Amino acid sequence: MQVSVLHYLRYIMLDVHLFHSMKRGWIMKNRALYEALVEELHDIEPEGNIDDVSLEDLTYTVFDLETTGFFPRMGDEVISIGAMKVNVNHIRFPEHFYEVVRPFKPVSDDVMKLTGLTSKEIKAGEPFLIGFFRFVQFMSNTVLVAYPASFDITFLQELSRKWGIKKFSPYYIDAYEIANYVFPNQKNNLDRVIKRLGVEVRERHHALNDAHMTAEVFMILVEELKKRGITTYGQLQEITKDRRNPVLRS
Repeated sequence: MQVSVLHYLRYIMLDVHLFHSMKRGWIMKNRALYEALVEELHDIEPEGNIDDVSLEDLTYTVFDLETTGFFPRMGDEVISIGAMKVNVNHIRFPEHFYEVVRPFKPVSDDVMKLTGLTSKEIKAGEPFLIGFFRFVQFMSNTVLVAYPASFDITFLQELSRKWGIKKFSPYYIDAYEIANYVFPNQKNNLDRVIKRLGVEVRERHHALNDAHMTAEVFMILVEELKKRGITTYGQLQEITKDRRNPVLRS
């Protein structure tokens, strides 16, 4: 067992070193672009306090990530970002966002099969910093929603930190935690909740499709919250804060 753990740790250390080495190479080749993007991202901060704002008066960017794995601190990377804007009045924005991101390391066959992405699409993707910058521009002045946010937000925070960007601290909502509140003592993974709520099923593990289905789920969950007297962003944070990762910003 000790040998296996030692070999695993050596692998992880080598993997992380390789990521940082490739990142430094990209920055050296694109120094002016890198500095401009980082400066822009450093200037983006949530404006004001929205605790007393009605959930009906907020605009949301519902998003999903596809990644090479679950552990950004161990070298896993984003390979696509999908998002769409909605509000609780069911006004559908024509805007949606989809970006394929080119990771430094090869993507495994299992991940390619799961996401349906091709080698050609991956190679044509943008580096993370550019894809992330475009996403942040898209979601500006909105509240992020993910299912679960504890994964997607943390992943973006960790990768942005690795790229030299100060903490990514958007206003956000964890739709998974709302589902746990509305449907206590039930299994509330996205597939089960989609089926339970009668949401149209789209091909899973495509970032934009998953964002679309999450948006449909989120709209229904907010209606359920209203029935329970939870109508503002601050009230929503109160019912979910005990479940949430304490490093994340509400």
